[in-house]
Amino acid sequence: MIETNKGTSLVIIILSVIVLIIISLFVYWQFFSSTGEKENINFIEEGNIIINNPGFVENIWYLSYETVGAPANSVKLIFNEDSICENETNSCLDLTIGDRVEIRGLENNGEVLVKKLEKIETLN
Repeated sequence: MIETNKGTSLVIIILSVIVLIIISLFVYWQFFSSTGEKENINFIEEGNIIINNPGFVENIWYLSYETVGAPANSVKLIFNEDSICENETNSCLDLTIGDRVEIRGLENNGEVLVKKLEKIETLN
């Protein structure tokens, strides 16, 4: 009888550990992973995209934008396979110099890892 209780207790402990591991992975995925629902976006700005301007790294896209008290800001844009670009072709490879866009991403050391680029339609 005692051996049966030990076996049942061991099974319950093992199942509890497995459930805790699953819950921990889910919490990590939701709150800390870049693919989770909350992507830790710390940069949201609207401006124009530019490339190959004097003083910038060649063949790298930048966002030129304004903030209160600083009319001419620019930030280097980094794209990866998870970047979403909502433009005419939905491609981050098909961008046009001067397009008005909203950038949502993760800023770090003067660069922004683009999570989402959305073209803003302007009235001519």
